[in-house]
Order: sequence, then C-alpha cells, then structure tokens
Amino acid sequence: MNKDIILLEFNGVPGSGKTTLSNSVIANLNGIDYPVYSYHKIIKKPTRKNLKLLFKYLIHVKCSSFRMGCLGMLYLLTNKKFNRENWLRIVSIIILYDFYQKKSMENSDEVILVDQGIIQQIVSISYETELISDRFVKKIIARLKKKNLHLYIINVDLDVTESFDRLNLRVGNVSRIQNMNRKKGIETLKIQQNNFDIIREIIRKTGMDSIDINTQVSVDENVLIIKDFIVKIKS
Repeated sequence: MNKDIILLEFNGVPGSGKTTLSNSVIANLNGIDYPVYSYHKIIKKPTRKNLKLLFKYLIHVKCSSFRMGCLGMLYLLTNKKFNRENWLRIVSIIILYDFYQKKSMENSDEVILVDQGIIQQIVSISYETELISDRFVKKIIARLKKKNLHLYIINVDLDVTESFDRLNLRVGNVSRIQNMNRKKGIETLKIQQNNFDIIREIIRKTGMDSIDINTQVSVDENVLIIKDFIVKIKS
C-alpha cells in the first residue's frame, strides 16, 4: 500500500455539505490503518482576530509559497475584487500552499481533509460575480499539479435551492448569503456554481485526480465513495 500523505480538498458552494461530509469521513475512517483528520487541527484560517499570529506564521513560509500568493493577487487584480476579506483569502492561499508543500515532503501515512482549500478561496474571491478571466486560475492549478503535492479534489454538489435552504438552517458559522433574500441568495449560489464548473474543467484538463460527490445522496453512501477513492489512491 502507498504510504504517501493524501490531501483532500472539498470544494462546493456554501451550504452544499462540505464540512458535514468532511466531519463524517473523519468520524467513520478513524481507527483504520492510517490517521484521518482535518487541517483545522494544524493551521488556523486567516481572520481579523488572529492577524498577529498569521503574520508570525508568514515569516516561516517557503519563498515558493509567496509566488503562489503573487498568482493569487494577479487573479484578484484581474477580476477587480479589492476588499479586506479577499486580501485575507490571498494570505490563506499562501498558508495553505505552504502547508501542502511541507506536508508532501513528510514521510507520513496520513489523510488530511481540507474543507476551505485553495480552490474554495479562488471562488470565494469572485463571490457574486462571474470570472472575468481564468488565466491565473489556470496558472495556480498548474502549479498545484506540477509540485506533486499528493493533492486530490472532492467536488461537492447540491442543488443551489437546497443549498440556500440548508444555509438558513445553519447556526454559528454564518455565511454572507444568509443575509440575502431568497432570490438574491440563489442567484449568487448559481454564479458560484458556474465558477466552480469552470475551475473543475481546468482541474480535469491538468490531469489532477478528482471525484464528484452529490450530497443529495446519503452521507453514509458518500463516505463509502470517498473511502474507496482513498483506497484506490493508496493502492
């Protein structure tokens, strides 16, 4: 069995069930021959509350991680999405890429689940608007593929209407879409889904391994699909 580390990025619109599915995979795959856990146990997402910690973290990142950040900034500039949240997403891309590089060099037999990964950050930058250009998206994904980071993609799908309804049942981690009326919220999710579809096509063309999951199906069924995907990677 292949002993390399596996990094799984879960990508999908808000409310599609990424975190629920990720947590279910962790709960159901623990106790097998290798540890399965969330990247949240290792790194913290950039927020206004922990910027000092983040800047301390940035001092230790690899130079190549900053190059990925430059690609992210060029993407941001091209799509004309300037705001504080998006600059934090660029920091998040730098931190995640650095994390992926360092973990891929470790001789460890782990499966790490990432439910707010680099692809998710790219789509979140666009938010309510369609991609103006996918030029730098292609460069970012090509770099991810080229580095052989043991990164695999889980595309999570759910009808956008149902995603919106699920969001409005959520407590705690509040999405901006929850503050929209139903029509506006569903329109925003449709735009995000279209952006994901564009990026997923780029992922397929690069040859990165990915699978599609629809959370309309039961969680147990999807956990089995992901488990089989992991076993296939490790075989």
